[in-house]
Amino acid sequence: MTVLGDDASFRATWTDTTDFLARAGLRFDRTKTPAQVGRISADFAEAKTESPTAGKTSKIYVAIYGWTVSPLVEYYIIDDYGAFVPGPVAADGTPRTHVGTIMVDDGTYDVWHLAVKDKPAITGDDKDFDQYYSVRQSRRPCGRVSVSEQFSKWAPLGVQLGKLEETMFLLEAQDNSGTIEVRASFDIE
Repeated sequence: MTVLGDDASFRATWTDTTDFLARAGLRFDRTKTPAQVGRISADFAEAKTESPTAGKTSKIYVAIYGWTVSPLVEYYIIDDYGAFVPGPVAADGTPRTHVGTIMVDDGTYDVWHLAVKDKPAITGDDKDFDQYYSVRQSRRPCGRVSVSEQFSKWAPLGVQLGKLEETMFLLEAQDNSGTIEVRASFDIE
């Protein structure tokens, strides 16, 4: 992975990976909730390639990704993905719970929840935390992601976020080879 400048822009290449992550963006000091930080949004354009590993189910997605603490929450806002639609089932086959559908940025997103037990987290190993996937029904390789609007629409669905640790632009790839170039930037008002 190579970070391109001071924004959240990057390029990456991976070969026959079981799980590859690349991310760039904003880090916070865990003292403010999303509302206290301000209105967060991101603009992005990306181009990616994906070549599945033989005999495997290839998974790839491009998302806004981050963590909060108190409570410990891992979140994804997924705007682009490959043939495998993320959300209903975790990588290990565990089903997620559909908690609702929201409209943001001229698109419809399905919001999924998984209670994760004894797994690595931003605060250390063997942690319990809630994981949320907000997955755009019609994928797109560019656009504006209204992160704070997503957060506000999650609240009535029962999603409780804590104090921000990070909000990043992420590529995650499993059981494939590929490339990506992302041009992305964040705004906070």
